[in-house]
Amino acid sequence: MELESVTLKLPRDLLSGAQRVATARDVTIGHMVRQLLKREVDRQLSRTGPTQTDQRLLAALQALLARDMAEAGGWDDLAERLRPHGYEMRPSGAGCVLYKSSCDTRICKGSELGFPYAALVERFGGPMPSHAAFKTALGVMPAGRIDPTRRAMIATHIESARSWPDLINRLACSGLELRAVGQALAVHVVSTGRHLCNSGAVGAEYEQLIERFGKPLPSRPSGDHQHPDVPPLGGSAEVIAPS
Repeated sequence: MELESVTLKLPRDLLSGAQRVATARDVTIGHMVRQLLKREVDRQLSRTGPTQTDQRLLAALQALLARDMAEAGGWDDLAERLRPHGYEMRPSGAGCVLYKSSCDTRICKGSELGFPYAALVERFGGPMPSHAAFKTALGVMPAGRIDPTRRAMIATHIESARSWPDLINRLACSGLELRAVGQALAVHVVSTGRHLCNSGAVGAEYEQLIERFGKPLPSRPSGDHQHPDVPPLGGSAEVIAPS
């Protein structure tokens, strides 16, 4: 059997323990790794049917997402609710699958969370749009352009806010943040730093908000994290779900 060379990085304590075990068995660490890897590969390939999602992971996801999935009024609303948590739903065959957005990793089927695709189709009045069309409509529109659903959501947050901290918190719960840019107030996506629109595009000019809240947008503390490809933020606050 021809062997290929692979570089494997291990923690120092794990490597030390592996060396002791290998010495005691009179084999090499490479031999141990090959045997363990072969055993796991054989075990996984011998399973029949789709891999079962870890029950502990499912329980955690249900606790995190069940309310939003139960209250969503449509596919676009569901996407908006899942996005701040870092997840998205995609069509897959005759069903739908939950993905982790940041790493594009498949997590589980919607039915495993208690929301079968057929039930969602009936509830939302139609099938889920294709992934490509759905992302274009809600996720990756050009900078400065915004879909109607998100525009209405931002406008509602601004209209309902009682102060800058209140507005910052409301937007943060939807995965958004504010940045003061000159005489304008920009709305950006927290996870990517992408510019969605200026507040004036949803009927609230920055000057009007300054007059309404009695002061400009608070400055961001110097130690806060920011996306490397975007200018400094105009404000930040602890995330508190709006009442």
